[in-house]
Amino acid sequence: MKRINLFFILLLLTLTLLNVFSSKEVSAMPARYPITTPAQMIETVNNLRVSYGLAPLTTHPILMQSAQSQADYMAATGNVTHARPGGITYTQQLLSLGFPLSGDLSLGGFRAENILYSNGYLEWNGVPPGWQDDAHMNTMLSQNFTHIGAGISQSGGAYYYAVDTAASTSNGQMQSTAPQILEGVSGTSGEAAGVSQYMVPITLNTADANGNVYHQVQYGQTLWSIAIAYGTTIKNIQALNNLGEDLTIYQGQNLLVLQNVPPPLSTVGPTLTIQATNTSIATVTSIPTSVSTQIVITSTLENLDTDVSNPSNSRLLVIILIIAAFVGAGMAVWLIRDPNNN
Repeated sequence: MKRINLFFILLLLTLTLLNVFSSKEVSAMPARYPITTPAQMIETVNNLRVSYGLAPLTTHPILMQSAQSQADYMAATGNVTHARPGGITYTQQLLSLGFPLSGDLSLGGFRAENILYSNGYLEWNGVPPGWQDDAHMNTMLSQNFTHIGAGISQSGGAYYYAVDTAASTSNGQMQSTAPQILEGVSGTSGEAAGVSQYMVPITLNTADANGNVYHQVQYGQTLWSIAIAYGTTIKNIQALNNLGEDLTIYQGQNLLVLQNVPPPLSTVGPTLTIQATNTSIATVTSIPTSVSTQIVITSTLENLDTDVSNPSNSRLLVIILIIAAFVGAGMAVWLIRDPNNN
């Protein structure tokens, strides 16, 4: 009997100790906590996935950019919206930024977005009520998605949150149908429609004296968008800049995008200057017709203030030269004539 009582006492003590330690572990993770950074939001979503037995999503710089730009747009307009500035779609934005989106692109591809507005920082106490429906839970828990990004922006006391998730192609390359989905994004001015406030459009540079074309990366530009603009490929740009398989580039980075590019042909030919003096006469016997050549004739005849580009002055000059020739010839005859013939 004493042994049984001792057994129950030990069991009760063990359960009490387990309860104490488990309570300490639970208390280490507060039930409520503010979401103050995008990284914290991503960690929270991944913890939610793990609790459902799903693998965490990998942070992707393009999804970070798309989410942050959307949070900034909502804060700037005061609207909680999935619409992108200028009317482009979420899919078009991801493709224009260079994300290798998988799925049927004509149907939008495998991507989703959760957004919300909060007075002050969002206090996470489980999934927010607005995200508990099937569509919003799917954004965070879909097994199709591989990557995640998040953004937070503030306007006064209001905070705007965006969580972007998407699935990348298995080879990490853009689908062949991406250019068709992007048709209409670029306007006549060359700007990416609707994203010019948050992404700098690509301006093409010409080759330098060595035939190299360099491009300085601006905000929102990616290897994919740069490759399309210059008519090359991501692989070529990666090889020229020793990037390996890295798709990440940063603002201000100077990339070599093309090599051995001939310089553009000049439409204005050289200027040919002819100097005419009283001791020499310059003549042009032939002028190549393949270039446009401008001829400038400058008169430097000594002791003669005459502009030979004026036709009347040119005739006067010819007359003076003829008279001088006759006078000179007469003088020569007079000097060499025989005095005995007078």
